[in-house]
Amino acid sequence: MPPAPLHRSLHHINLSVHTFRYPEKCINSQEDLQHFRVSPGYTRIISFLHHLNSSVSPLALFQQASGASPFAVPSIPPEKVFTNSPSILVSPAVQRIISLIQDLGNIISECPPDTGPRRFGNVAFRKWHQLAEERIPGLLKKYLPEEITQHNPSSGGVTPIAELACYLMGSFGSAARLDYGTGHELSFLAFLCGIWILGGFTPNQDEQAITLRVLDVYLHLIRMLVKTFTLEPAGSHGVWGLDDHSFLPYIFGSAQLTTQAPQSSVEPDYASWGIPRPSDITKREIVDEWRDKNLYFDAVGFIYDVKKGPFWEHSPILFDISGVTEGWGKINIGMIKMYNAEVLGKFPVVQHFHFGSLFPWADNLEKETERASTPQLYGVDVHTATSTINPQVTSRAPWIKPASGLPPQLGMETTTRAPWAKIPAAQQSLGQTEGASGQTDGGPMTKAP
Repeated sequence: MPPAPLHRSLHHINLSVHTFRYPEKCINSQEDLQHFRVSPGYTRIISFLHHLNSSVSPLALFQQASGASPFAVPSIPPEKVFTNSPSILVSPAVQRIISLIQDLGNIISECPPDTGPRRFGNVAFRKWHQLAEERIPGLLKKYLPEEITQHNPSSGGVTPIAELACYLMGSFGSAARLDYGTGHELSFLAFLCGIWILGGFTPNQDEQAITLRVLDVYLHLIRMLVKTFTLEPAGSHGVWGLDDHSFLPYIFGSAQLTTQAPQSSVEPDYASWGIPRPSDITKREIVDEWRDKNLYFDAVGFIYDVKKGPFWEHSPILFDISGVTEGWGKINIGMIKMYNAEVLGKFPVVQHFHFGSLFPWADNLEKETERASTPQLYGVDVHTATSTINPQVTSRAPWIKPASGLPPQLGMETTTRAPWAKIPAAQQSLGQTEGASGQTDGGPMTKAP
């Protein structure tokens, strides 16, 4: 993999002089949310997200290797970054994290679902959660590198294992609420980033395997937990959310298929690259074909597994995104912007994120040098810390609008939406949306009651 520029917030720390702190809750108000957006912790998270994203994008990899224009046609075939590609190097360090997650998955067999009456979630999840919490410190000591596990702080201070365990334990939903959502997924991203900062992964070697193998194993464990214990969506927007539980597979999955700059005037040639079109997510047979190859299609496939009815009805935002004509690069940029607004910019989601030494809360460094820059992806600015957050506004895909003849209750509530796509003309007629078979699904779009 060609060397990628590394934001200084992702440089490895010196364990011998670092003081670890047990993570604490710091986001308690909207004012705290604004502080989070300029904190070193935010910078580290968003920089890690961008770094992983670029590592699995054929276009970004080509630009890094050649210094070519964003409009150049990449020479890196997309199959090199398919999820199941044999060319993905899985180092021993990465394999150990995969084994750790698999060990946590094996605990499910010890916690059969409760057969008693219930309304939301299965209480047996609390047993799984308790067993996972008890075993995680030992699993971290078993699978993390010795330089991390054998670090002994002076005067009985916090160990790196204790700090990392907080983020890993926060990755599997709430035992109290019996739910799981994007805030828990964020905690897992922080766990991986924490290992990175501690030197547990090798830069310019492990990024693809972290993104395509570790995350994939984690997502499959989450889906097993959701199905086994019927976990509720945490902080869901209901039918108007991108996904009930996940966001990261849509970011990295769209990156995997990005072969052309979104501002190119030429329509993407999907056939020559051997990749699916965005609209193919509405076709179950194509989704099934691509699940093992791509994180985006695997996430959509899980939606087909657990939901019934027309795709446009139960997943209208993803359906809207399927109408993007500028290609996967446009979707990739839009997903990052939406994640920044809908996950990192929403109080109900990030209020549960904790801050310690790996993700600092206090801004002790110069803001202008430490704050996340506005990175460029495919020659387009991807705004991060400079974004203005309005807590009353939801970012959603902008290419669908309430039909003019609809009563207010059938239209979408007032929102701003990610400025990166438009619904095709053929899909604009309400009640005449084309499904996978080419037949039309009658009826208006509906929201969850």
